[in-house]
Amino acid sequence: MHILITDPHTDGGGQVRYIQCLARELVQLGHRVTIACRANSVLVDVASDVGCASLPLFHFARGFRLRQWFCDILAMRSFIAMERPDVIHVNGSQDHWVAGLAKLFFARTACVLRTRHNTYAVKNNFVNRFLNRRLTTYQICVCEMVRATLAVHAAFDGKRMVAIHNGVDAQVYQPQPSKREAARRAFSYHDDDIVCGIAARLVKAKGHSYLFGAFNILKADFPALRLLILGQGVLEDALKKQVDELGLAEIVQFAGFRQNMDSCIKAFDIGVLPSIDCDTSSFSLKEQMAAEIPVVCSDYGGLPEIVTDGEEGLVVPHGTVEPLAEAMRRLLQDASQRRVMGRRGRERVLRDFTGSVFARKTVEAYEKAQELANERSAS
Repeated sequence: MHILITDPHTDGGGQVRYIQCLARELVQLGHRVTIACRANSVLVDVASDVGCASLPLFHFARGFRLRQWFCDILAMRSFIAMERPDVIHVNGSQDHWVAGLAKLFFARTACVLRTRHNTYAVKNNFVNRFLNRRLTTYQICVCEMVRATLAVHAAFDGKRMVAIHNGVDAQVYQPQPSKREAARRAFSYHDDDIVCGIAARLVKAKGHSYLFGAFNILKADFPALRLLILGQGVLEDALKKQVDELGLAEIVQFAGFRQNMDSCIKAFDIGVLPSIDCDTSSFSLKEQMAAEIPVVCSDYGGLPEIVTDGEEGLVVPHGTVEPLAEAMRRLLQDASQRRVMGRRGRERVLRDFTGSVFARKTVEAYEKAQELANERSAS
């Protein structure tokens, strides 16, 4: 197939990683992939890295910007007419409208499929019903929780959507003792330190404040306890202030964003993700599981679909401190349980969350979308 993947983002993030993983796997399967994006988008480099074409012609502007929207629709129409992609796979709101309107006015046989990446509410109004029911052939939701929510929403057709979790490169994240030792040396940890880690943007949604509260409860009982924070974001100063106020500065390390995340997380003994918003199909959680790191996560969004409580890790109510502290305590006290859960986590990733599984299920969604598009055109 020839797949046109579109996205309005200019910088990195989970959505860009989704496209990067998918495009790489599709190319390896022999499909032709083109990534449509803004001129200054990191997706231009992503396309080059994974061996596919890029189409950096679009504005994908927010709001009602008539000239930019008109130019984008004409560019989309031109590409569809010349290249005839089998599927237009959109990932955001702006590119969704551009592809949908290009289909409406110029290319009625085009097959438009959208991935829903988050838990943000969708208003039930005529505009959204028109976009999702009339202009969109099929929808992918990145977790079952999002699919179930939208399936009963009046703006969507629940029969034309599927849940597909994103995938990670299990080979890159496989456990290696030498890399673990190197990572712990790089962050100045001793052999007897027990390192809990979180790899996430420094934003309210990721729940860092609850993690600090749990550490405040646990610090007296576990002198070797340490916390490694990987990521950057708008709350960095506020979170550092909270750490100072709780007296945690000596055991908490803010390491910022790292390009070599596959190496950095190997310093963890326990991975933690106490999200309270937005999270659906966490890359970082799956990557830690692929590295045989036991995890503690909240029950928000799609996280419980990744971690079965008591199997690959522990799941706690989101927005709480004491249950999070108790779950961490269980793993801190039992190294053998950490090892067992770590092995189960990697087994789960290899079964359900690799890039190849993700791509195979997505191709099946493309084929279903084509069937629906053919049925519509025939009728």
